Amino acid sequence: MEPPQAMDEQLVLTVQPLRLSPDIQKSDTPGEVFVVKNIPERKYLTVSVDQWNLLRNFSQPATVPDVLRTVILNRGCLPLREFYELVLKAHRQGILQVSRHPESKAVARRWWFSLPPIIPILLTAISMIAAVYLLATRPFPVPSWTLSHAAEGLIAGWVLLGAGLSLGQALAACVLKGGGGDVYEPKFRLFRPVPYFGVNLSDACVTSRLTQAGIWCARLFPVIATAAALWYLKPAWGLTHVFGLIVMLRPFAGGCIVELISTVCRGLILDTQKNFLFTLNKRWRIRLQIGLSRLSFGYLATRLAWGAIWVCLVIFIALRAANQNLQDLLENKSYWKEVGEVFGILAGAIVIAYFGVPFVRWFWIRNLTTLRKMRRNWKRWRVSAAKPPGEEQISRALSDSLLFRRLSVAERGAIREGSAIRVFKSRSMLRDFTDPVNEVGVIISGQADLYRQNVAGRRERAMTLLEGDIFGVQAFFDPERPEERVRARTPVVAMMIPAQKFQQLVLNVLGRQVVSDLALKVPFLRGISFCQNWHPQAIARFANLASVVTFNENQVIVSQQQDTQQFYVVYDGQVAVKRGNRLRARLRPGAYFGEVSILQNSSAMMDIVSRQPSRCLMISKADFLRFVTHNPFVSLQLEKISSKRLGRPIFPLKGISFEVR
Repeated sequence: MEPPQAMDEQLVLTVQPLRLSPDIQKSDTPGEVFVVKNIPERKYLTVSVDQWNLLRNFSQPATVPDVLRTVILNRGCLPLREFYELVLKAHRQGILQVSRHPESKAVARRWWFSLPPIIPILLTAISMIAAVYLLATRPFPVPSWTLSHAAEGLIAGWVLLGAGLSLGQALAACVLKGGGGDVYEPKFRLFRPVPYFGVNLSDACVTSRLTQAGIWCARLFPVIATAAALWYLKPAWGLTHVFGLIVMLRPFAGGCIVELISTVCRGLILDTQKNFLFTLNKRWRIRLQIGLSRLSFGYLATRLAWGAIWVCLVIFIALRAANQNLQDLLENKSYWKEVGEVFGILAGAIVIAYFGVPFVRWFWIRNLTTLRKMRRNWKRWRVSAAKPPGEEQISRALSDSLLFRRLSVAERGAIREGSAIRVFKSRSMLRDFTDPVNEVGVIISGQADLYRQNVAGRRERAMTLLEGDIFGVQAFFDPERPEERVRARTPVVAMMIPAQKFQQLVLNVLGRQVVSDLALKVPFLRGISFCQNWHPQAIARFANLASVVTFNENQVIVSQQQDTQQFYVVYDGQVAVKRGNRLRARLRPGAYFGEVSILQNSSAMMDIVSRQPSRCLMISKADFLRFVTHNPFVSLQLEKISSKRLGRPIFPLKGISFEVR
């Protein structure tokens, strides 16, 4: 089988068409959770009924954004973290495929015998009782210290242990066959501490819980029965089985009893709740939250109880081997004090290892971001007229700008030739309301605040300008309200371009719409909480989709019970949120509304009315869903915001959509 290729998460979740594989099989297990098997590649995916219904949307080739839009509109969307995890897991397991033909094919072997699962379960229980009784009543099987006798006992026990493991694998295969599963890869495992004949039992997950319990018991039965027989008939040969059983019964790292407890106490676990592939699910807080959500009290209590029993068993065997009296050991207070200290140190180390690494990573990332911000601010404050930036810094600022990077190097050079570099002190005025429009400024270094006048004549801060942003262009795009004031927040270095040259080399080349989006909308969107953590290209795309609409005073923007077809961001002015005659909230520039109704595909829950002449950035429902579904980070952010506003998780959705009424 060829090694799996690395998955390009962004490619899979955005543009790659996926198709549900035709070579899959559903398990017949009862309940809401079952296993889907990719037959040719012998890969498995544990899903719920809702998850399977979602995967069926890929019956015809479709991209993930297309399917996400469909399930949102049909009100059948899962929680988005679960949705993205499901798609990535299904793609990795070959349930969702790019091409129809698999690269490899696993062939099931013909197995002639079958066995009901109840037989190994009963035999294992009987042999376990016998083994515990003999271990408690018979002398510990320590071989003679004579070299020949010791070698004879160890070699004979080693051979018998290999035979017991092989017989256990064969019995497990019989139970698997009887339960409707397929047997794969029957062969000898020679390069092991104890060589044995083994089979691949991964198909056990498609069988019933009783069959799975029978499989795990069948693996244990021959070893336990052999150990009991040896302790009764030939104790000197049983030492190897003691250690073999300790390993097989371990309460961690895939021990047989652990698998049995998991099968009996909790059954199948959804693949979307473990071993995460989706990058945004790998965060420690998310992993802990999802892990706690699937925690079963019965399973946890049983695991802890078995862990305590296993530790007691190991201690008991060690004491019997050392010919120590348990009562004398319990009365030795100094011994238990030392043991307590050792176990306390080990427990503390485990806790630190488990919680410490993600905490250190989080602390480092959080402070690294802060340090980078402090470093940028320090550079901004170091600028002065005596030390203006060099040509390299100016060129870098232009090439990093979302606006000027769209121009060629020659065009940026032509802009630079006729422009002047000016340095402004902190809190100084770069431009005032009454200044003539004869220059356009590009910020090379520093921060500045841009103010506009509202209808009452009061100035309001509209946005914060950073490196690469421009000012002095309000008159080009809004002749009715051309006034703007720009004040430096830190020392600012600006490249001043003559207005005529800017129009010739930038406006005429890129177009008014592009310049308006990148010069006015992007800095505004970047400053609101909704878009602060977005990638600059995502903000630019959002700005391109948004159009500016104007509302008069007391004009209804959205009516309660109305089918919402737009998403709005308040650009300037103020709007009110009402339910009936009751005022629920006032929304100022930067606030947004309409996302809950779009994601739920439902009617508006409240009235939105402008309290004064206002402008909003508006995106149609189709464009908004297209943008959101192509940006997993944005979609998760919207899900969180909408759930908070609703007071409950917005997904999963149930009910009838507008499209099918």
